[in-house]
Amino acid sequence: MDKCCQRYMKTQISRIIPLLIVFSFCFQAHGTTKEDSKESLEIGEYLVINSNYSKSRFFSSDGQVLYFVPGDAYRIMQARRFQDWEFVDVDDRNLYRVVKNDAIKIIETLFSGSIVKVELLTGPDKGRKYFAIKDELEKNFIKVKNYEQS
Repeated sequence: MDKCCQRYMKTQISRIIPLLIVFSFCFQAHGTTKEDSKESLEIGEYLVINSNYSKSRFFSSDGQVLYFVPGDAYRIMQARRFQDWEFVDVDDRNLYRVVKNDAIKIIETLFSGSIVKVELLTGPDKGRKYFAIKDELEKNFIKVKNYEQS
């Protein structure tokens, strides 16, 4: 090969190497997801709030909420993911504030498993069905093998 061809090959290789490095990092990051490191929630499991609970059911405050409509939960989840709050409008009256020691049971999953339908096992609305964002449940609730109401 002449010098011109060798120089061309070196420049092509020097362009490809950074791309290969980027792709290898992408595949490594994709291989280790949050779901792999943490147990996934399954239908029929019981959960009790552990952290980030509201101070009161009746007054607006920070803390875990459950949604009356699955679309509200989905829009909030998407807005958090993409930081685009333009089309998110959830009526405060359509939220159930979870307080300390509230327990829920997972009934089904929606929207490819990102939204969970739950049944409330405690409180004044015991037995009602609500919707929650799965990531929030994994972060704020702990699993209980057999929930027995005292």
